Amino acid sequence: MPAPRSRSRRSIPPIGEARQSQVLQLYGPGAMVDLPGYAVVIGGLDYWNIKGSKPIDEQRLLQLVRAATGVGHVELRTPPRAGETFSQPGGSIKALRFPQWSLAQKVTERFIEGNPRPFRARPLLHYRDGCVDDWKWFKDDDGSKVPLVPIRFVMACPHGHLSDIPWRDFCFRQPNCSNRERLYLLEAGTGNDFTQIYVQSESGQHRKLADAYVTELNPLFFCQGRTPWLGPGSRDPEPCHSINSKGKEEKTKNRLLVRSATNAYYTETLSVISLPDDRNSLSRRVVEQYDNLKLLADEAQVTLALAAFPPVKSAFEGVSAAELWAAIQAHRGQASAPAAEPKDEELAVLTGSMEGVSDPSEDSLFHADPWHPSAAPEWYCKAIRRVLLIHRLREVQALVGFTRFTPRTSSLGGLPIQTAKANRRAALASNLSWVPASENKGEGLFLEFEPATIEAWIASAPVQQRCSQFIAAFEHDWLQSRGLTTTDFPFPGPAYLLLHSLSHLLITEMALDCGYGASSIRERIYARPLDPTKQGSNRYGILLFTSSSGSEGTLGGLVEAGKRLDRYLEKAFERALLCSNDPFCAEHDPNHAFDIRPTHGAACHGCELIAETSCERRNEFLDRALVSRTVTFHSDEPDPSFWSWLQP
Repeated sequence: MPAPRSRSRRSIPPIGEARQSQVLQLYGPGAMVDLPGYAVVIGGLDYWNIKGSKPIDEQRLLQLVRAATGVGHVELRTPPRAGETFSQPGGSIKALRFPQWSLAQKVTERFIEGNPRPFRARPLLHYRDGCVDDWKWFKDDDGSKVPLVPIRFVMACPHGHLSDIPWRDFCFRQPNCSNRERLYLLEAGTGNDFTQIYVQSESGQHRKLADAYVTELNPLFFCQGRTPWLGPGSRDPEPCHSINSKGKEEKTKNRLLVRSATNAYYTETLSVISLPDDRNSLSRRVVEQYDNLKLLADEAQVTLALAAFPPVKSAFEGVSAAELWAAIQAHRGQASAPAAEPKDEELAVLTGSMEGVSDPSEDSLFHADPWHPSAAPEWYCKAIRRVLLIHRLREVQALVGFTRFTPRTSSLGGLPIQTAKANRRAALASNLSWVPASENKGEGLFLEFEPATIEAWIASAPVQQRCSQFIAAFEHDWLQSRGLTTTDFPFPGPAYLLLHSLSHLLITEMALDCGYGASSIRERIYARPLDPTKQGSNRYGILLFTSSSGSEGTLGGLVEAGKRLDRYLEKAFERALLCSNDPFCAEHDPNHAFDIRPTHGAACHGCELIAETSCERRNEFLDRALVSRTVTFHSDEPDPSFWSWLQP
């Protein structure tokens, strides 16, 4: 008998390997990552091998990045490809060891004065305290080798600065402590209750970890602006200051941070949907030929290059010197930043005519067709102006910085909000010359709503009464917690709450049938009135799309689902009627004294909340009571729901 054919084993990804899209969200500069045996912080862009990356051409995003970072000449490039060593041409991302404190896996029992029960105790060690073999082992007093694990507690500030906790200073309650006794970390229970975790010295001096949360005592001292991802001993050149609630500048206090917590790393990204534009072809050629153009200093030299330099002459045949010089200046960041926000430009294209805009060729960036149902119900005709089936689109994202504890807030138009009171983004590099970006292609559908219907619904008394509850909570809690004012970030308004809530319901419904998972479908909400004084002149819409660097973004499921949109909308309105957590969900008050959801109405994990990778506002500004009548509204009460408004 022939020998049985052996099954091919699936290749296991190497440790530390990540997709390029993950780099922008999870593993960018300054992110803390646990690897087997040790922990690291991803190095800044100075430690990334640019040879393994490729330039990305997207002039709209490039101008936004330059305006956000304040760097005139910065490029968009893909993250480096995988490589076994840092010196390989394939490229790699270098990481640095962090934190420098570890716990020895030698458990003993120690007591706290006044507490009769013993605590589990493990030695708390700095890498200089007898750690050997690249911090993996600790040489005990008896000569035995004890394995080490990185400590899970560090300290940071909201502006992204990061450092080890000075455990001796914390334990003995004095800065620059000279005591060199051995320290122990004492734990009781599961180790998740910080009131049951203590730091204790050999002589018995102790302090509970919960004291680190009492910021009034400043137990972790003031932030020194350390940036370990930019290199050992590196610091922010500017002192770390914050603006308090009274509007005064003060030193920033360090805060306790768990390395693996979800608030340890919030990336700030900018993204645009590539628009069909004849200038893109010229800008793309400038990016490709920039090595031949970078020495050109003025339009006269461009004229000579077009006439006498063969590579430039062949690449830019038919392009005038003035046009080429303007494109070079734009690439160098010497052109003025665009006045319009990204979403405003996208909305103008999506609501306009597709003639001359949509390109069905395989290498095009945008291909879309309008679609109308054959027999649409009356409510559909009243609500929906047009549906656009987008067969092909391109989304480009760029990483511009990160924060800790709280994310930075962007405007409804897609631009970051710059204000002195909000937390600042941390630097990606000591000398920023490029930012990591990803280019994803996919498909989607766009719903354009009748502006007259939306604005008439907004003006109704029940809607105004319902939204007044959100405005109070928004101004009192949400803005203050982010250091913003109504000038920095105005209240999104009833239209945004409606479209955002309806978008989440649509994503949930369509994911059951279109072939994509709910976390793969993303949204962009267009509900920012350009001119509130002109009734009916504004545009409102929802873009649902999926994009990826692989084939999943172009399977055609969303386009086919768009042809059944009237049924999906009706199911979404029906889904909003009842939640499995009703009546508690429907009765939620954003102004409740003991609630921390000031931007939520009737919204919870049973109805409205979806994956944060799909939501553009991190699951904020949601209320299904504005979509359909909930159980809390009786027949004799004013109903603010859009579904009731559409009924004859």
